Amino acid sequence: MQTENRILVRRVVLFGVPFVYIVLGLLHTANPELGDETTLFIALHYAQLFLIGGLAYMFWLLVDGLGGRAARLARALVLPFVIVYTAVDAVLGIAWGTVVEKANELPTGDRAAADRLIDQLLDPEPIGVVFYFGAGLLFLAVVLAVVAALGSSAPSPARILMTVGALVFVLGHARPVGPIGMALFLTGILWLELRTGSEDAERTVPVQAA
Repeated sequence: MQTENRILVRRVVLFGVPFVYIVLGLLHTANPELGDETTLFIALHYAQLFLIGGLAYMFWLLVDGLGGRAARLARALVLPFVIVYTAVDAVLGIAWGTVVEKANELPTGDRAAADRLIDQLLDPEPIGVVFYFGAGLLFLAVVLAVVAALGSSAPSPARILMTVGALVFVLGHARPVGPIGMALFLTGILWLELRTGSEDAERTVPVQAA
């Protein structure tokens, strides 16, 4: 019973977190501007505060019980990934949505200045681009370490789907690339878990005597 419960928790996390991220990406809009509705945008980034932790736990479960340098590297990268991804994506998203929300409440005469400020904030800054893609590259680094740790014990299609999905997801978590990347990644995990689980079950079936 305890083993069955562990498998259930493992699969709820491994399947559930990527699925919720797909939904989040489909609902995710572009950064709001003056006059735009911000409630959903802010709510999605609050949700990410928990989902990013779910991603970290997912990575941890994927290398649970595995030894070797790649598995140790994956575990070592989990904490930096959580810190950087939370700061660059979730926290900044909440801050951005809140700024626009407050700007929408300003008197009409003050909105022109607020609009100019928001336009300036939308202009890409080199350091901002570096941090944004740096967070994505940390996600990719963890996935590559996980895939390397799984090694030949995992089906090749599963490892390929997880890797390609991570490469696409690095480009952004909003639609269209975010849901596509995470869907590929989830397909790889499904292949890994269900195919490996069925193979384990076959090996435990006793051979009938002729």
